[in-house]
Amino acid sequence: MGISSNQARFLTLTSRQIDLEYRVQQICQRRLRLASELERVASEYNNKISNRSMYTFNTTNAGISELSVEGIKNIKDANGNTFQLVAKSGNAYKEVIWDTNKLKYGETPITMTSLGLSAGAGEAAALEAAIRAGVVSIATKEDIYTQEAYMVTKANGDELGKYEIRDWRTLSQLADELYKGDNAEAETTYEKVTAEINAQDKKLQLEQTAIEIEYKAVTTEKDAVKKILDQNAQASFKYFS
Repeated sequence: MGISSNQARFLTLTSRQIDLEYRVQQICQRRLRLASELERVASEYNNKISNRSMYTFNTTNAGISELSVEGIKNIKDANGNTFQLVAKSGNAYKEVIWDTNKLKYGETPITMTSLGLSAGAGEAAALEAAIRAGVVSIATKEDIYTQEAYMVTKANGDELGKYEIRDWRTLSQLADELYKGDNAEAETTYEKVTAEINAQDKKLQLEQTAIEIEYKAVTTEKDAVKKILDQNAQASFKYFS
């Protein structure tokens, strides 16, 4: 009877040990998901506090305006040359316009999705994304003392003239600044979500610690029962030898 009860106890403890191991695995997976979520939240927060906005800057009256196709065409460089927005089409360049809530060069539309924007994004957001991505370039009238010029045409094929492609990052007429309008909201959201995630993780950690303590106790008892079973088996062999 003693051997049978010890054997039953050993099997029960083994089953309990397996169950505890499974529960720890589940907790570890949940904590990994929380860590992944925390990393995502931190990345979003970092993007929001480091995002930048581009504006046209009028050097005459120090006025800053939201980006627009016409706004860029209305500013001039130090030599009095007007700017033009262009996009490469094959080996040529075409004038970029804003038409029916989208940017176009020739008959080719530049979709919001191709710029990583939602369908409802406006002209300023689309133009900024297109310029940063290099899809749209800023050009000025040909100056024989600078660099290579390219013929720019309108959608109907009419020639606008030769223009030189400029690096927008070097233009004093464009302001590229950190956007701080969403920083306060981003910080509040980040602190709230991280506090919730940390609270969940702490709860899971306490649960995991309790299971690990129980697992250790079960393992100790299982080893003791196994020792008794081994002793009983040895005694039985001695009896029949």
